[in-house]
Amino acid sequence: MRLPEVCIRHPIFASVLSIMAVLLGLIAFQKLDIQYFPEHTTHSASVNASIAGASADFMSSNVADKLIAAASGIDKVDTMSTDCSEGRCSLTIKFNDDTSDIDYTNLMNKLRSSVEGINDFPQSMIDKPTVTDDTSATDAASNIITFVNAGGMEKQVMYDYISQQLVPQLKQVQGVGAVWGPYGGSQKAVRVWLNPEQMKALNIKAADVVGTLGSYNASFTSGAIKGKSRDFSINPLNQVETLDDVKDLVIKVSEGKIIRVADVADVVMGEESLSPSMLSIGGHSAMSLQILPLSNANPVTVAVNIKAEIARMQQHLLQGLEMTLAYNQADFIEASIDEGFSALIEAVILVSLVVVLFLGSLRAASIPIITIPVCVIGVFAVMSALGFSINVLTILAIILAIGLVVDDAIVVVENCYRHIENGETPFNAAIKGCQEIIFPIIAMTLTLVAVYLPIGLMSGLTADLFRQFSFTLAAAVIISGMVALTLSPMMSAYLINTTAQQPQWFNRVENALQQLNYLYIKELEKWFVRKRLMFGAAVVLVGLAGIAYWQLPKILLPAEDSGFIDVASNGPTGVGRQYHLNHNAELNGVMDGHPAVGANLSYIEGEPVNHVLLKPWGERSEGIDDVINDLMTKSKASVSAYNMSFSIRSANNLSIANNLRLELTTLDRNKDELNATAAKVQKLLEDYSGVTNVDNSVLRDQLRYDLSIDRNAIILSGVSYGDVTNALSTFLGSVKAADLHATDGFTYPIQVQVNLDKLSDFSVLNKLYVTSESGQALPLSQFVSIKQTTAESNIKTFMGLDSAELTADIMPGYSTDEIKTYLDEQLPLLLNDAQGFKYNGVVKDLMDSQAGTQSLFLLALVFIYLILAAQFESFVDPLIILLTVPLCIVGALLTLTLFGQSMNIYSQIGLLTLVGLVTKHGILLVEFANKQQAQGLNAIEAALSSAKSRLRPILMTSLTMILSAIPLALASGPGSLGLANIGLVLVGGLLTGTFFSLFVVPVAYVAMAELKEKDVLAKLRLT
Repeated sequence: MRLPEVCIRHPIFASVLSIMAVLLGLIAFQKLDIQYFPEHTTHSASVNASIAGASADFMSSNVADKLIAAASGIDKVDTMSTDCSEGRCSLTIKFNDDTSDIDYTNLMNKLRSSVEGINDFPQSMIDKPTVTDDTSATDAASNIITFVNAGGMEKQVMYDYISQQLVPQLKQVQGVGAVWGPYGGSQKAVRVWLNPEQMKALNIKAADVVGTLGSYNASFTSGAIKGKSRDFSINPLNQVETLDDVKDLVIKVSEGKIIRVADVADVVMGEESLSPSMLSIGGHSAMSLQILPLSNANPVTVAVNIKAEIARMQQHLLQGLEMTLAYNQADFIEASIDEGFSALIEAVILVSLVVVLFLGSLRAASIPIITIPVCVIGVFAVMSALGFSINVLTILAIILAIGLVVDDAIVVVENCYRHIENGETPFNAAIKGCQEIIFPIIAMTLTLVAVYLPIGLMSGLTADLFRQFSFTLAAAVIISGMVALTLSPMMSAYLINTTAQQPQWFNRVENALQQLNYLYIKELEKWFVRKRLMFGAAVVLVGLAGIAYWQLPKILLPAEDSGFIDVASNGPTGVGRQYHLNHNAELNGVMDGHPAVGANLSYIEGEPVNHVLLKPWGERSEGIDDVINDLMTKSKASVSAYNMSFSIRSANNLSIANNLRLELTTLDRNKDELNATAAKVQKLLEDYSGVTNVDNSVLRDQLRYDLSIDRNAIILSGVSYGDVTNALSTFLGSVKAADLHATDGFTYPIQVQVNLDKLSDFSVLNKLYVTSESGQALPLSQFVSIKQTTAESNIKTFMGLDSAELTADIMPGYSTDEIKTYLDEQLPLLLNDAQGFKYNGVVKDLMDSQAGTQSLFLLALVFIYLILAAQFESFVDPLIILLTVPLCIVGALLTLTLFGQSMNIYSQIGLLTLVGLVTKHGILLVEFANKQQAQGLNAIEAALSSAKSRLRPILMTSLTMILSAIPLALASGPGSLGLANIGLVLVGGLLTGTFFSLFVVPVAYVAMAELKEKDVLAKLRLT
C-alpha cells in the first residue's frame, strides 16, 4: 500500500483530504438535532371502547373478550393486555422489537379490520371501539405551562380562554406535536337538569327529552334549486344555537298545550365533568398545559420556539392571569449536553498534555494533536449522513474517540522517531516507518469497528442506544485511521526536527521511560518460567470478576437528576373527592418550605397528585435523591391518612417503565382463587422493604350497588323494558343527547341528567317515573331492586388470560435485579398449578436489555476473532490478543464495585468498548513479535523485542485513553450518572487491561509457540 508515501511526497494533497473532512463536518454540525437519547420507537397499539355506566364486569365479559378474540390472530405481539373499569375498556398491544415500519402498518390494518368486523357488541355501545396508533405516545411532557389566577377571574372563563384562545396558538408553534389540557378545569357543556315531578305531571318520559334534543340537532342537507338559467344552493341554518333555543324546543303537544324542554328541566351552561380536575399553585387556583414535540423534532429548538411564543402571548393575556413556563425538559437536555462538552474539552486538554509529555516537542506533538479536531469535527458529517443526533451517547462516543484517534498518529510518530534515532532523515524515516505500521493501523481500526458490527443486525432498546454511540465511535476511528495513513506521515516527514535540543524535563521523562523499560523487561523475563502461576492468577482474577458481577446491582438506566418529582398520594379505600380536598393542605405541607423546591403543582383528579419542580441545578445544593429522602421522612412524620410515594420523572425520550409490574395469570378462569393469590402477593410485596406504593388491580375496593330489574313486574304493568333502562341511564347517569353549535363558533355537548340534589339517596327511585301503555306514571322503585356489594374497580387480562396486576415503586438503594431475585424465590410458593406470573415494566425491560447485551457481547468477540484471524492468517494469534479481554473486564467490574455503581446500559456500553480498546495493545505486540520471528528470532526473543519496542507507544496510547475517560468518571451535574458510570468502567478496565497486556500477551505468545507450529493451515500455506 503506497498511500502514506503518496501523501508524504504530495503534502498539499494530504492536507486537502483533512481540510475537506473538517469543512464537511462543520456544515453537518449545524444541521444536527439535539436530543437527550437517540430516538427509540416502540411499536404499539390500543383499542378503546366505552359504554356509559357499565360496570367493570360487564365491560370485561361483553367487550374485552371480543377484543381479545379479534386480536388473537395478530402476529409479532410481545405483550397484550386489557383493562376494564366502569364505563370503559382498553386493549393494549406492544409489538416485538423486530417489527419494521412496514410490518407495523400491515399489523395495524389487520387489527382495525378485525375490530371493525365485530358485530355483536352490546346495543348500549353507542360508538364503535377506536383503534389508535400509540407509537408516538409518551407520558413525559417536554414543557409544562402554568396559568395562575391572581385576579379573581372566574374559573370557567379562565378555562375557556386557555382552551379556545391560547391552545390553538401553541399548536401552531413549529415542532409542537401535541398540547394536552388544560388541566385544572373542565370544558363547558349545556346541562339539562331534569325535574322528575314536572315530567310525571306532564307525562313526559326521559326518552322524549333525549329524542327531542337529538332530532332538532341533526344535521341535514337541503340540496339546490335548478333554475332554467342558473342554480341556487340552499344552506340550512342551525335552529339550536343558544340556551334559549334549547329551552324552547318542543317535546310534544298535549291537549292543545305545547310542552317545551324548559317545562320539565332547568337548562344552564355548566361544566361537562361533574368532578373536574383541580390545580393549585401556592394556594392560588391554577391551570396547566403539557406540550410535547413531534417525535422527529428537536426538543431544544421546540422549547426555544415555545418561549418566544409565550413572550408574544404575554403581551395580550387577560388581566389577572399569570402565564409561566414552569418546566422545560430542554433545560435538562442542554445542561447534560453542556456537561458532555465540558468533559470533551477537558479530555482534549489532558490528552494533548500527555502527547507533549511523551514526545517532548510541540512540533512532534502537533502531529497526533491535529488528529483530534479533524476526527471530532469530521465525524459530524458521518452522523448527519446516518441520521444521528447530538445526544448524550454520541457525545460520549466523541469524548472516548479523543483518546483513540491520537493512538494511530502516536504509533506513526513513535515509529518514525525510532528510525530517526537509528540515523535516517525525517523524510526517509517517515516513508520507512509508515510502511512498517500500515498493517497494525488497519488491524487496530478494523478490530474496533468489528466490535460494533453486530449492532447493525439487532433491534430493540439496547441496540437503538448502542447503535448511535458505537457507529459514531467507529466512524471517528476510521477517520483517524485514514488520517494516520495520510496526514500524520506527511507531517512526520516535515515537522520532526532532529537537530533541536530536547528540553531538560523531556530528558528526565525519557530517562524515566528507559529505566521503566529496563525494569519491565527484567520482570517480564521472570514470568516466562512462571506460566502456570500466571495462569492461576488469571483464573482467580476472572473468578473475582464473576463474584463482582454477581454482587453488582443491575438496573436498566440510572435515575438522573431531572429536577422533576412525581408524588402520588393514596388515601383510604372508598374516600371521595371532598376527603382529598380537606387533606390537600396537609399533603402540600410536605413540599412547602423545602429549600430545593421551586414549584409545587398540586392536582386533584382521582386521587391527589403533585408535580414537584426543583430549582435549577446551580441554585440548590441537594441532589434529587436527597430531596426525595427529605420529603419521604417529612411525609411519614406529618401525614397519617395517605401513603405518599415519590419518583423521579425521567427526562429522556424513551418512554420506558420505571416501576415494578407483576402479572399474575390463571388458566382455569377461577377469579376467586386468583384474587386470593393476588392478596398474598400484595402482602409479600408490602412486607418487603425494597418496594413501596404497592397496588393490586383485583382489590375489591369499590362499594357498589347491584341493580336488578323485575321483568315480570314490567310486563304486568304494561311498561316498556326499554323505557325503564333509558330512564335509569338518563336520570341516574348523564346522557349526551346532542351538541350545541353555539353562536360563539364553538361546539358544546348537551348533557341530560336529573338534578344532582335529588341523587343523594336511593329514595330518588320513588320520584323517578316511567309511563305505562295506559298512560299511567309508575315509579322506578316498582321495577327495580338494589343490593349493596363490593366489586373490583378494575378487571384485567394479560396475553388473553385472566390476570391480576400488581405494581410498586422501587425504593432508593434497591436495584431491579435484587427485587427480581427476591420474587423469583418467593412467588412460586404462593401459586397453585393453574397460576403463573410474568414480569412487565422495568423488570421485563431489564431482562430484554440483558439478553440483547449478552448476544451483542458474544457476537462482538466472534467478529473480532474472525477479523483478526483473517488479518494475521492464523487462528492462534487472535486467541493471544483476546486473552486480555476477560482480565480488563476484571478491572472494570471491581472499579464499579469499589465506587458503588451499578450494571446498566452505560456500563454495558463501556464493557463492549473495552473489548476493542485492549485488543489494540495485543495487536501491536503480536504483530511486531511475528516480524521478529520471521527474521530468525525464537519465540522468547521475539516476545521480548516486541515488548521492549512497543512499551512506549502502548503506555502513551493507554494514558491518552485513560485521561480522555477521567473527565467522564469525575462528571457531576445533570446527566452525570451515566457519564461517571462509563468513565469508571473505562478507567478501571484500561488500567488493568494495559498492565495485563504487557505481561499476559508476551507470556501467552511464548506459551502458544508450540501450538502455532501445529497450525495446519499455516503449514499448508508454506508448502
